Amino acid sequence: MLKRSDPIAGHEPDGIGDLVHRLVADGKAYAQAEINLYKTIGTEKARSLVTPVILFVAAVFLAHAAFLALVATLFVGLASLLKSDTLGGLVTVLILVVLAGIAAYLGKSKLSGSSDTSAKPDSSNKKVTS
Repeated sequence: MLKRSDPIAGHEPDGIGDLVHRLVADGKAYAQAEINLYKTIGTEKARSLVTPVILFVAAVFLAHAAFLALVATLFVGLASLLKSDTLGGLVTVLILVVLAGIAAYLGKSKLSGSSDTSAKPDSSNKKVTS
């Protein structure tokens, strides 16, 4: 049988309530330290992504400007070839609409193709009853 040890001189042993209180306080402190750690990690990751995101947005704007210049060049070329600004503009718009339709069709076919494979039932798990 275990014997109870004598308390340290001038110190009474802690009761169960004090131990539970310290346990809860330690748990709260640990949880708060974990939250602060993940906040710091997230902040550092966000800071490291600021410059690449700014450069990517600038690249998108420049690519858009280049696309607009290409469209303007197409319009001017077609207008001088067809001898009519209106007809050149209409043909330019028609070409861009066709290209947009092709891109949308290809995107939709890729999107619907990926969802069809996950929606098919698995026929290999059928039970055979006699």
